[in-house]
Amino acid sequence: MTLTLVHLLPELLGTYGDRGNVEIASWRLRQRGIAHEVINVGANDRIPVSADLYFLGGGEDDAQIAAREILERDGAVRKIINNGGHIFAVCAGFQILGASFPASQNRTMIGLGILPIETLAGAQRSVGEILLKPTIDIATLSGFENHAGQTRFLDEAQPLGAVIHGVGNGLEAGADGIITDQVLATYMHGPAFARNPELADWFLSRKIGVLEKLDAPIFQQLHDERVASVK
Repeated sequence: MTLTLVHLLPELLGTYGDRGNVEIASWRLRQRGIAHEVINVGANDRIPVSADLYFLGGGEDDAQIAAREILERDGAVRKIINNGGHIFAVCAGFQILGASFPASQNRTMIGLGILPIETLAGAQRSVGEILLKPTIDIATLSGFENHAGQTRFLDEAQPLGAVIHGVGNGLEAGADGIITDQVLATYMHGPAFARNPELADWFLSRKIGVLEKLDAPIFQQLHDERVASVK
């Protein structure tokens, strides 16, 4: 079986280098000899709804709105979920999957309704390093956040982690991101998978099961140095 990774709308949701998450995921599969293909889906392309892993990145207001409209066509994202696909979403991609998100000129945009969240306009922009104590059994997470929105859960849900340093979801939640059966989302740029190799493997394992450990200590060394520098 060949695993299929889909990078959704990189020209719209690619402002902060989040395409690196796709590259890291592919590299970690390749190092293990796991057959896979990477498909880049642009704004004018048909979205495949039966792939295995999907990636959404960050973007600015107009790009985020355009991305939401494209992802809503033909119920594409809902079909992805119904077909057993898993999604990794960052920042704007995270917000799009919720009930609503803010835009310029005090607008509120309707989201895709996949996640039990809503995002409100924050009083000030959250910019800087972020550290998380994860709610899953992996090492401390580090990233860089840059967002004006503040996200809250509409139902009980599991965050990706408790905030040690930074803002994350905001609204005094003290947490960042969300984990559901098929979605992993966060405000961490970096890219997140480059800075947190254990998180990359955890996401991959949700679809393909337990992975053998990679003998690549340099990635863990870089991760540990980044975490230490923020602390």
